[in-house]
Amino acid sequence: MQGVIWHLYARQEKGMIRGDDGSQLPFRKCALNGVEFRTLSPGQRVCYRIQEGWLGKEAVEVRPLPAEQAKA
Repeated sequence: MQGVIWHLYARQEKGMIRGDDGSQLPFRKCALNGVEFRTLSPGQRVCYRIQEGWLGKEAVEVRPLPAEQAKA
């Protein structure tokens, strides 16, 4: 799945992704794959997988898309 980071909670090291399908999913720092939390920014395009978590669906294996894919 693909989407955009639309909000980051820096102190809690978590954020929200708005998927291309309109879904809104939370993610935690531990869900990142190959990227540091502090390097993320709102509006950044990412790809991810959806997993059922303790409080419902959440994004996992979150990683930024390369610039050429983000423009597509």
